[in-house]
Amino acid sequence: MFEIFKIIWELFVAREYVRKGQLTLRKTLISTGLVLLGYLILVPASVLYQNHPEYKPLFIAAMVLAGIDFLFLFGLGIYWWRQTLVRQS
Repeated sequence: MFEIFKIIWELFVAREYVRKGQLTLRKTLISTGLVLLGYLILVPASVLYQNHPEYKPLFIAAMVLAGIDFLFLFGLGIYWWRQTLVRQS
């Protein structure tokens, strides 16, 4: 029950950021896509490795790709945050 309240609250907060101009549809789509890409890489690789440990190199390669995806998303978030700070000042 608490999770539903949390999701509703996050949507309300996102609405505030949209009104302030800090969150756009482009940013939302890009960040959601990168997060989904991370899940689409790691979850199947983890399940495959759990059931078939002989595919360890594939699991390591998936972890590297997910790490690159995370670093790109993190860097993009910092870039967008700095842009917002510059626009506010």
